[in-house]
Amino acid sequence: MDNRKNVLKAIHYEKPDYIPMQFVINPSCWKAYPQNELFDLMKSHPFLFPDFHRPEGIYVPDYPNVAQKDHPYRDDWGCLWETTEDGITGTVVAHPLEEWEQFGTYSMLDPSTCMGIGKIDWESERKRIAKKKSEGKLTMEGLRHGHTFLQMAKGILENLI
Repeated sequence: MDNRKNVLKAIHYEKPDYIPMQFVINPSCWKAYPQNELFDLMKSHPFLFPDFHRPEGIYVPDYPNVAQKDHPYRDDWGCLWETTEDGITGTVVAHPLEEWEQFGTYSMLDPSTCMGIGKIDWESERKRIAKKKSEGKLTMEGLRHGHTFLQMAKGILENLI
């Protein structure tokens, strides 16, 4: 059974052949472990990595803005993120609304151009999804990692302590 049919069976509670999942190697692993061993692991597990193609040369992961050591990042909401290790999503260390009095002057982000942590081109997203549909592929999406709860948590926790 192909992945699309299997996922649809799971959605409809019709006993799929396997539990649908997506397996990834965290970007920080590429710095912590020998790359050839990670590539060998991926090649030896085609079920977990069905689209794997071994790249030539050294793989340099593209760390998200919120996962770059020594590079604090202020997101679209105004939250300041920091991390201690490349590839590991950081934590919000400064919030744009440290006090409720700041709410009146706070400028909300524009959802037509950003998605909370970086810019987004909705027309490109529409085309990407249309292409997947035309190829008969599933078009499932999800929340980005570091979603709204993490952005709010610093202010909430400080107010509770």
